[in-house]
Amino acid sequence: MIIVSVDTNKSGKEAYGSVEPVTLILAFAIGFSAGILSGMFGIGGGIIMVPALIAAGIIGQFNVATAASLFAIIFLSPTGSYVHFREKHLNVPYGLVLGLAGIFGGITGSYASNYLQDNWLEGGFAVFALFMGAQMAINHRNNRPGAPVAGGPCPAPDEKEPTECRMPNPWPVLAALGFGAGVLAGFMGVGGGLIMVPVMVILGVGIHVAVGTSLLAIIFTASASVATKAAILPSLWPVLLSVAIPLAVGGSIAAYIGANVAERTGSRKLSKYFSVLLFSISAYMIVRALGYF
Repeated sequence: MIIVSVDTNKSGKEAYGSVEPVTLILAFAIGFSAGILSGMFGIGGGIIMVPALIAAGIIGQFNVATAASLFAIIFLSPTGSYVHFREKHLNVPYGLVLGLAGIFGGITGSYASNYLQDNWLEGGFAVFALFMGAQMAINHRNNRPGAPVAGGPCPAPDEKEPTECRMPNPWPVLAALGFGAGVLAGFMGVGGGLIMVPVMVILGVGIHVAVGTSLLAIIFTASASVATKAAILPSLWPVLLSVAIPLAVGGSIAAYIGANVAERTGSRKLSKYFSVLLFSISAYMIVRALGYF
């Protein structure tokens, strides 16, 4: 087992031990677990990888763990998005707008992470996740078969999901959403899907389409964030080329599996599961922000 620590005094020095096989296996398992959630729900998986890396003693610093998580997300997101694209559950224009805006957000969040305390952002994100979970639950309840919704009746499970927002001009909202998701990615080492998916669903996009579109956008946000972190702190590269590789391999395999599971899950069930995920993450983040974990 190793504990990776990186000197942040710009001296270029780093301290890390030799990577033992058990560490690589554990990192693979962490990446695999995160990849399942990534493919199913359109998230990057960093919400699992970052605390797991720290709790397991593989990486000892929050900022280093976020960089390793983001590196893995770059590789696991394409495998999940491919499955959703194959099933025609991916809005490419939306994903590109979200992703390009997320590049600027990722750079901003990566720089900010060097100067701000993470507990404030974690607490704010916990409240946001709680609100989004409630909105998803309400949306799920209102969208039961035969219930009218803004924009038309809820489609039956075997009908084609809506691929676009109900808004006549969603582009400014998507750009702002992508930027916010990018800031979250750069700061906390997550992909940003925990913001993008529920907001897109509330705007009228089908849950499967929102998941696939989010995974496409996450490729951009994660790439910009990890590149910025590595530019600020070049001594991150030994970590990225050791611990992050098994994370990426395990996550890529699992994201493909998770995406296929999602495609075989009904829209209403997937929305319900996503609400539960948001509530669980919100509770975890509140406890963490209060310093109990």
